[in-house]
Amino acid sequence: MAIRRVFRIDNEEDKKILKTNCRPVKLPDPGLKRLVADMFETMHANNGVGLAAPQIGLPIRLCIVELPPEIEEREDGTTVVVAPAEQFVLINPKIVKSSGEEVLREEGCLSLPGWYGQVPRQTWVTVEFQDLSGKWLRLRRADGLLGWAIQHEVDHLNGILFTERIRDLSTLREVNRVPQDNQVAA
Repeated sequence: MAIRRVFRIDNEEDKKILKTNCRPVKLPDPGLKRLVADMFETMHANNGVGLAAPQIGLPIRLCIVELPPEIEEREDGTTVVVAPAEQFVLINPKIVKSSGEEVLREEGCLSLPGWYGQVPRQTWVTVEFQDLSGKWLRLRRADGLLGWAIQHEVDHLNGILFTERIRDLSTLREVNRVPQDNQVAA
């Protein structure tokens, strides 16, 4: 596995790749498992919840999302994992249905580290995608952090940056801290 360089919105050469409408992935692809492992390692190294292939310079329709584990604190102060981290690999994803209802949430991007702004997103989406074996799957009514991250990553595959979704650019600001529960950096 290897940590890849994350392309940046504020670099003109990088931005050309980030603004590309990505091409479909042809399966089977024997190198894809290694690429996905590199993407997860890169995402973890940058404290993200999602990463799209164009963010590492590859204009292909591939993205990953990882939901953090759910942890509860007990009365004695110890913690217990009540739900493990969940990883999603979405190859050739298509959002096929959405709630029709938007909500604003503070969102960031690994391609513009430290910057967050209020982004409107659908409250849930249904997405069709292929897994590593090429099988088509459907994830119905993905909401919360998962739905939010999927929308952000699919935007990357379509050459759309989160900053283009911000309706009030005065909400875009640099934040020098770790994202909170209500913030997404993908």
